[in-house]
Amino acid sequence: MHIPLALASLIFIATAEARIGETSLQFVDRYGAPKDTQSNKISDKSHPLVEGAIHHTYEYQGWTIRAAFLQLDGPAVRMDYQKSIVAGVNPRIQDYELEAIAAANTSAGTSWARVEVTNPNVSQLNIPGRFFQQTVSDAIGEKMWRRSDGATLWLRPGGMFVRLELPAAGEYEAQLKAAKEQKSRASVPSF
Repeated sequence: MHIPLALASLIFIATAEARIGETSLQFVDRYGAPKDTQSNKISDKSHPLVEGAIHHTYEYQGWTIRAAFLQLDGPAVRMDYQKSIVAGVNPRIQDYELEAIAAANTSAGTSWARVEVTNPNVSQLNIPGRFFQQTVSDAIGEKMWRRSDGATLWLRPGGMFVRLELPAAGEYEAQLKAAKEQKSRASVPSF
Protein backbone atom coordinates (compact mmCIF):
# COMPACT_ATOMS: atom_id res chain seq x y z
CA MET A 1 0.00 0.00 0.00
CA HIS A 2 1.50 3.33 -1.04
CA ILE A 3 0.84 6.56 0.83
CA PRO A 4 2.04 9.87 -0.63
CA LEU A 5 5.00 11.29 1.28
CA ALA A 6 3.16 14.55 2.03
CA LEU A 7 0.28 12.60 3.59
CA ALA A 8 2.66 10.40 5.59
CA SER A 9 4.45 13.49 6.90
CA LEU A 10 1.12 15.09 7.83
CA ILE A 11 0.13 11.95 9.72
CA PHE A 12 3.40 11.92 11.68
CA ILE A 13 3.38 15.63 12.53
CA ALA A 14 -0.27 15.67 13.56
CA THR A 15 -0.01 12.66 15.82
CA ALA A 16 3.20 12.96 17.79
CA GLU A 17 2.68 11.81 21.38
CA ALA A 18 -0.99 10.75 20.98
CA ARG A 19 -2.17 7.14 21.20
CA ILE A 20 -4.29 7.51 18.10
CA GLY A 21 -1.07 8.24 16.20
CA GLU A 22 1.09 5.56 17.76
CA THR A 23 2.63 2.75 15.72
CA SER A 24 1.77 -0.92 16.13
CA LEU A 25 5.00 -1.38 18.13
CA GLN A 26 3.92 1.36 20.52
CA PHE A 27 0.53 -0.34 20.81
CA VAL A 28 2.27 -3.60 21.75
CA ASP A 29 4.29 -1.75 24.41
CA ARG A 30 1.11 -0.14 25.78
CA TYR A 31 -1.54 -2.89 25.38
CA GLY A 32 0.42 -6.12 24.80
CA ALA A 33 0.45 -8.33 21.73
CA PRO A 34 -2.57 -8.02 19.42
CA LYS A 35 -5.31 -10.65 19.73
CA ASP A 36 -5.80 -11.11 16.00
CA THR A 37 -8.05 -14.18 16.08
CA GLN A 38 -9.73 -15.67 13.02
CA SER A 39 -13.00 -14.08 14.17
CA ASN A 40 -11.32 -10.64 14.35
CA LYS A 41 -9.84 -11.11 10.88
CA ILE A 42 -13.28 -11.91 9.45
CA SER A 43 -14.72 -8.83 11.17
CA ASP A 44 -11.87 -6.68 9.85
CA LYS A 45 -12.61 -7.85 6.29
CA SER A 46 -16.39 -7.49 6.50
CA HIS A 47 -16.39 -4.30 8.63
CA PRO A 48 -12.96 -2.71 8.29
CA LEU A 49 -12.07 0.40 10.26
CA VAL A 50 -10.32 1.57 7.08
CA GLU A 51 -10.59 -0.38 3.84
CA GLY A 52 -7.26 -1.93 2.84
CA ALA A 53 -5.56 -1.02 6.13
CA ILE A 54 -3.69 -3.29 8.51
CA HIS A 55 -5.97 -4.05 11.46
CA HIS A 56 -5.05 -5.23 14.95
CA THR A 57 -7.23 -5.96 17.95
CA TYR A 58 -5.94 -5.50 21.49
CA GLU A 59 -7.43 -6.47 24.84
CA TYR A 60 -6.58 -4.17 27.72
CA GLN A 61 -7.99 -4.13 31.24
CA GLY A 62 -11.55 -5.08 30.26
CA TRP A 63 -11.56 -3.22 26.93
CA THR A 64 -11.24 -4.28 23.31
CA ILE A 65 -9.35 -1.81 21.13
CA ARG A 66 -9.29 -2.12 17.33
CA ALA A 67 -6.75 -0.08 15.41
CA ALA A 68 -6.17 0.53 11.70
CA PHE A 69 -2.72 1.33 10.31
CA LEU A 70 -2.13 2.44 6.71
CA GLN A 71 1.46 1.17 6.80
CA LEU A 72 3.12 -1.67 8.69
CA ASP A 73 5.24 0.71 10.76
CA GLY A 74 2.93 3.72 10.43
CA PRO A 75 0.62 5.34 12.96
CA ALA A 76 -2.90 4.21 13.83
CA VAL A 77 -5.28 6.46 11.88
CA ARG A 78 -8.55 5.10 13.26
CA MET A 79 -9.39 3.25 16.49
CA ASP A 80 -12.47 1.82 18.16
CA TYR A 81 -12.76 1.33 21.92
CA GLN A 82 -15.37 -1.05 23.35
CA LYS A 83 -15.79 -2.66 26.75
CA SER A 84 -15.21 -6.40 26.70
CA ILE A 85 -18.50 -8.25 27.07
CA VAL A 86 -18.51 -9.61 30.63
CA ALA A 87 -21.41 -10.54 32.90
CA GLY A 88 -22.20 -7.80 35.40
CA VAL A 89 -20.41 -5.04 33.47
CA ASN A 90 -22.46 -2.27 31.87
CA PRO A 91 -21.42 -2.25 28.18
CA ARG A 92 -22.37 1.42 27.77
CA ILE A 93 -19.42 3.78 27.99
CA GLN A 94 -19.81 6.11 30.95
CA ASP A 95 -18.89 9.80 30.87
CA TYR A 96 -15.83 9.26 33.09
CA GLU A 97 -14.61 6.46 30.77
CA LEU A 98 -15.10 8.69 27.75
CA GLU A 99 -13.14 11.44 29.52
CA ALA A 100 -10.30 8.96 30.22
CA ILE A 101 -10.17 7.95 26.54
CA ALA A 102 -10.14 11.59 25.44
CA ALA A 103 -7.44 12.49 27.98
CA ALA A 104 -5.26 9.55 26.90
CA ASN A 105 -5.57 10.73 23.29
CA THR A 106 -4.81 14.40 23.88
CA SER A 107 -1.36 15.20 22.60
CA ALA A 108 0.66 18.10 23.99
CA GLY A 109 -0.71 21.46 22.89
CA THR A 110 -4.09 20.11 21.71
CA SER A 111 -7.57 20.13 23.19
CA TRP A 112 -11.02 18.72 22.42
CA ALA A 113 -14.16 20.75 21.63
CA ARG A 114 -17.68 19.35 21.22
CA VAL A 115 -18.98 19.61 17.64
CA GLU A 116 -22.23 18.85 15.87
CA VAL A 117 -22.51 15.20 14.90
CA THR A 118 -22.25 15.02 11.14
CA ASN A 119 -23.68 12.36 8.90
CA PRO A 120 -22.69 12.86 5.25
CA ASN A 121 -26.19 11.84 4.13
CA VAL A 122 -27.82 14.52 6.28
CA SER A 123 -25.19 17.28 6.27
CA GLN A 124 -26.23 18.35 2.75
CA LEU A 125 -29.81 18.91 3.92
CA ASN A 126 -31.21 22.23 4.99
CA ILE A 127 -30.95 23.61 8.53
CA PRO A 128 -34.12 21.83 9.82
CA GLY A 129 -32.63 18.53 8.58
CA ARG A 130 -29.40 19.18 10.45
CA PHE A 131 -31.35 20.23 13.56
CA PHE A 132 -33.31 16.97 13.33
CA GLN A 133 -30.06 15.03 12.97
CA GLN A 134 -28.60 16.66 16.09
CA THR A 135 -31.80 16.03 18.06
CA VAL A 136 -31.80 12.36 17.08
CA SER A 137 -28.06 12.09 17.81
CA ASP A 138 -28.56 13.51 21.28
CA ALA A 139 -31.50 11.17 21.93
CA ILE A 140 -29.50 8.04 21.04
CA GLY A 141 -26.43 9.13 22.97
CA GLU A 142 -24.27 10.00 19.98
CA LYS A 143 -21.70 12.74 20.58
CA MET A 144 -18.69 14.08 18.72
CA TRP A 145 -15.61 16.14 19.56
CA ARG A 146 -12.84 17.56 17.36
CA ARG A 147 -9.29 17.93 18.58
CA SER A 148 -7.53 21.17 17.70
CA ASP A 149 -5.31 19.28 15.21
CA GLY A 150 -8.36 17.87 13.36
CA ALA A 151 -8.65 14.43 14.99
CA THR A 152 -12.18 13.38 15.94
CA LEU A 153 -13.62 11.44 18.85
CA TRP A 154 -17.08 10.01 18.32
CA LEU A 155 -19.28 8.29 20.89
CA ARG A 156 -21.23 6.03 18.57
CA PRO A 157 -25.02 5.59 18.72
CA GLY A 158 -26.01 3.51 21.73
CA GLY A 159 -22.90 4.56 23.63
CA MET A 160 -21.11 1.22 23.35
CA PHE A 161 -18.27 2.26 21.02
CA VAL A 162 -15.89 5.19 20.88
CA ARG A 163 -14.17 5.91 17.57
CA LEU A 164 -11.07 8.05 17.26
CA GLU A 165 -9.65 9.05 13.92
CA LEU A 166 -7.08 11.26 12.34
CA PRO A 167 -7.89 13.40 9.29
CA ALA A 168 -5.55 11.10 7.34
CA ALA A 169 -8.13 8.26 7.58
CA GLY A 170 -10.77 10.29 5.74
CA GLU A 171 -8.21 11.62 3.25
CA TYR A 172 -7.08 8.07 2.49
CA GLU A 173 -10.68 6.91 2.01
CA ALA A 174 -11.35 9.84 -0.32
CA GLN A 175 -8.30 8.86 -2.39
CA LEU A 176 -9.53 5.23 -2.54
CA LYS A 177 -12.99 6.35 -3.62
CA ALA A 178 -11.57 8.62 -6.33
CA ALA A 179 -9.31 5.83 -7.63
CA LYS A 180 -12.23 3.38 -7.75
CA GLU A 181 -14.40 5.90 -9.59
CA GLN A 182 -11.61 6.64 -12.04
CA LYS A 183 -11.14 2.90 -12.66
CA SER A 184 -14.91 2.48 -13.20
CA ARG A 185 -15.00 5.36 -15.67
CA ALA A 186 -11.96 3.98 -17.52
CA SER A 187 -13.67 0.59 -17.88
CA VAL A 188 -16.62 2.01 -19.83
CA PRO A 189 -16.33 0.84 -23.42
CA SER A 190 -16.30 3.25 -26.33
CA PHE A 191 -19.80 2.77 -27.66
